[in-house]
Amino acid sequence: MSMSRRQFAGVLGASALCAAAPSLAQDRTLRILLGYTPGGAVDTVARTLADGLRSSGYTAIIENKPGASGRLALEALISAPADGTALLMTPMGNLTLYPHVFRNLRYDSLKQFAGVNTVCTMGFALAVGANSPAKTLAQFLDMARKDNSLAAYGTPGAGTAMHFIGQLLAKGGQVPLTHVAYKGGSAAVTDAIGGTLPAVITTLPNLLPMHRAGKLRILAISDDTPLATLPGVPTFKSAGFPELVVNESFALFARSGTPTAAIAQLSQAIGQAVKSSKITALLEQQEYLPRTTTPEALDRQLREEHARWGQIVKTAGYTPED
Repeated sequence: MSMSRRQFAGVLGASALCAAAPSLAQDRTLRILLGYTPGGAVDTVARTLADGLRSSGYTAIIENKPGASGRLALEALISAPADGTALLMTPMGNLTLYPHVFRNLRYDSLKQFAGVNTVCTMGFALAVGANSPAKTLAQFLDMARKDNSLAAYGTPGAGTAMHFIGQLLAKGGQVPLTHVAYKGGSAAVTDAIGGTLPAVITTLPNLLPMHRAGKLRILAISDDTPLATLPGVPTFKSAGFPELVVNESFALFARSGTPTAAIAQLSQAIGQAVKSSKITALLEQQEYLPRTTTPEALDRQLREEHARWGQIVKTAGYTPED
């Protein structure tokens, strides 16, 4: 799984709401915790959002806490005050997939995090190098069946959504695909372009620039329906793999126990920022689909995706890591 810039704003006029969240009414400094290095996808999106929210009165401070596949930032949030002055921005998979692939996590996704809002969603895709003879997903799978050296795909890491997309593809296509785990999506993309890696599965925003430049060929996407920006490229679903409808959200969470009024105020601020023409345009330029929700809907999404990934991991026969 893999990618983000500056944050946060919003005024709720009702005095009752301000009284219920005095720290936010008096101090608009907001810490945004990220589990990734500067310049990556999450960081770029966070700073984009933070930049747009400045006009609403918040001073958003991005705190990068890379390490342990993004888990350090989650642990940092549950050690922060439950008053709405610190938020976590994370791919949803860190809360919904990780509990099923890592043993001994230091957090409980369903008990220690409260949904605030989402910023954007994105799909995943499988691509091959421009010099690959595979022009379709069926051709790639057929080549992989006939030649073990071509039966491999790279992803940004083991235990990621992209890893399991490949596992389900191998199972559904009855092809023994070998997973190659990289420390990030960029290296896998580079090897696919160079021809040393038969295929790469990563986030669509990571692949689109290389696809458009003619350096990669996207063979299928994990969205539910085809994209106008990728004419002629099918979904996994339409290619015969209906279980491979998978999307990722970049979402913001508060520590559980944060006052409902504070969460509502922050959610409104985030929603206003994402819907502004400036932020919408910046996100779309980076190939993200701007999307907002409500705290209640995000909490439901968390639980539904947690259950779904549990079933997917079980089906794939994956052994959790320490």
